[in-house]
Amino acid sequence: MNKVYVVLGPTCSGKTSVALDLCRSMDGEIVSADSRQIYKYMDIGTGKFPFGEHNVNIKIWGYDLVVPGKYFSVVDYVNFAVKKVKEILKDGRKVFIVGGTGFYIDVLTGRQQIFKYEPNFVLREQLENKSVEELLSYLKSINSNKTLNIDTKNKVRLIRAIEKELTKKSNDTSLVSLLNNVNFKFIGLQSDRGFLYNKVDGWVNWIWENGLIEEVKGLINNGYKETHQMKGLIYKDAVDFLDGKTFVQEAIQRTKFDLHGYVRRQQTWFKKNDQIKWFDIKDKKLSENVQNFVLLS
Repeated sequence: MNKVYVVLGPTCSGKTSVALDLCRSMDGEIVSADSRQIYKYMDIGTGKFPFGEHNVNIKIWGYDLVVPGKYFSVVDYVNFAVKKVKEILKDGRKVFIVGGTGFYIDVLTGRQQIFKYEPNFVLREQLENKSVEELLSYLKSINSNKTLNIDTKNKVRLIRAIEKELTKKSNDTSLVSLLNNVNFKFIGLQSDRGFLYNKVDGWVNWIWENGLIEEVKGLINNGYKETHQMKGLIYKDAVDFLDGKTFVQEAIQRTKFDLHGYVRRQQTWFKKNDQIKWFDIKDKKLSENVQNFVLLS
């Protein structure tokens, strides 16, 4: 049975750096599991490369799949990822799935089932005019348990959850892991929240000083300002700054605060998976310990 390694953890835990080290020493390739890194032209604000390390000779699949605003569901992601995993395994290389989007990871590895459905763009347009509170109330009315597994403050996620409930039919086929004969090994990177918050804050300072604003200006000039990606983490604060709604330090602090909350949500999600082997990122032997785990597992 083929082994596929999943390197996961909260934002700024060093997942990509650890995975790149593993690939270099073990002839591997990376399949990204990040719902923000699938978008083209959004590199700096999504952390595609560790602290601007663009000269990476390792193949990373799952970046730049669609333009901002383009519909791309978890089903689309799983279909893409499964194809790449099979290709890499066929070539005799190791596969490292790397990311912090727990939903992507759980569906890809078969830990969570979803239902295939076609996007309902008319419904989406109607729901866009509703507030987050209205959407949450409506979602609870059609499925009281649905809000347990999504960010209830995220309007896009709420709309998608409602859409799924209203369009799901009894004869739908559930989408389980499409990877047969694969044994998934979960590698989790963690530390105490104070340490992670400091890592987040340092990274936020770095991206604001190293091209985030230029990247956002380019996205705006290319007509992507009104896409929901530009209203999400990091990009919304940069847009508000460019629009003169906030001062730079206020925008930076908002970004840090929002990412702290995102870290907490990621940690809560990953706690549900008791198959994860956790490693403390403060450990000086982190890379060695992870490599030993891969070699011995």
